[in-house]
Amino acid sequence: MKIKSLAVAAVIATAMSAPTMAADWFIGGGVGAQQNTYKGSSQANVDPGYNAQNFKETENNEFYEVRVGAYLNDNNRVYSTYNYNSDDFTRQQSLMLSYDYLVGLGASNKLNWFIGASAGVNHISPDTDELSSKNRFVWGGQTGLMYKINDKLSTEIGYRYLKQDYDVSETYPVPAPTNNIGWTDQASLQDSQQLYLSVDYRF
Repeated sequence: MKIKSLAVAAVIATAMSAPTMAADWFIGGGVGAQQNTYKGSSQANVDPGYNAQNFKETENNEFYEVRVGAYLNDNNRVYSTYNYNSDDFTRQQSLMLSYDYLVGLGASNKLNWFIGASAGVNHISPDTDELSSKNRFVWGGQTGLMYKINDKLSTEIGYRYLKQDYDVSETYPVPAPTNNIGWTDQASLQDSQQLYLSVDYRF
C-alpha cells in the first residue's frame, strides 16, 4: 500500500506542476503487445468439501494508445495516456497519468533512457454476461529508450508493468428439485505487462 501511495503522489505532484514548468508539449500514439494474467474459480454451493474448479490463464494480445503531455525540461516529462486492449476474457480501456525521468545517453542527447511511474483508472468489460463491468484503480511503472529523430519527432520503445485491482464474483441460484443451491463464479485480473513502440510530435 505504501508503494502504491507513493507512486500516486509522485505522479499527481509532477502533473500539477506541468502548467508552470512546461517547455515542450507533445502528442503521440503507439501500438504494442499486452499480456494479462487472470485467476478464477467456479464453485458449486453444495457442501464445504466440494472442490472448486480453479484456473490461471495468460492472454497475449495487441493494445493501442494515444497520449498527450509535456517535457518540463530535458530530464522530466509528464503525460496522460488512453489505452485500449481486448482479449478472450475482457476489453480494457484505461486512462492513466504518468511521469518519466530521462537520462541522456551520449553527448548529443538524442538517445535517452527513461524510467517512471503511472497511475489511473481501468474500465474492464468481461466478455460474458455473467460478470459485470467495473472501473478499477491501476498503477505501475515503465522504462525504455527514447530517440529524438529531430526537434519535432521522437520515437521510443518501452516496457510497462501495471498492477490491476479487478476482482469480481457472481452467485447464481439453481431452481428445485436439484440438491445444488447455487453456483459461484469468481474472476480476477492480477496484472498486465506491455511492450510498446510509440511516436511523438512536439509543438
